[in-house]
Amino acid sequence: MPCEQIMDIEVPMGEFVVTQEEVILTTHAVGSCAVIALYEPKLKIAGMIHAMLPSSPHGEGEDAKYVDTAIDLALEKMRSLGAERIDIEAKLAGGANMFGLSSSDIGRENILSARKKLKEEGIKLIGESVGGSIGRSVEFSVATGIVTVKIIF
Repeated sequence: MPCEQIMDIEVPMGEFVVTQEEVILTTHAVGSCAVIALYEPKLKIAGMIHAMLPSSPHGEGEDAKYVDTAIDLALEKMRSLGAERIDIEAKLAGGANMFGLSSSDIGRENILSARKKLKEEGIKLIGESVGGSIGRSVEFSVATGIVTVKIIF
């Protein structure tokens, strides 16, 4: 009997994907960006966000490049598939300070923004691989909810 291949779906910088399909959501070369993996385990609804900047200058909108609005958009899509906010959990990755600049640490700001927004939305943060000065690649299995972070240095 042939082994069924699980498809990978790449989540580009500044975008997000929400799905119930048994796929692997992936994103690569994550530096200062924040990757937020959202999962509703009962219905196996998963979302992966690859946000570039901490917050929208307008505080709302349809732009997934910002942590705050991307979380709003992903949660809205998850709820449209039947997810209940109380059952959704989150994991974070990224937020590195890739160039050692002390005057601007966009990675740290991205992670602080993600933590703040998740708390405001009542989403449990259950794991993270953040900070430092190293890049990461992230894989998220919709079937299991397991997030695998590979360190790139």
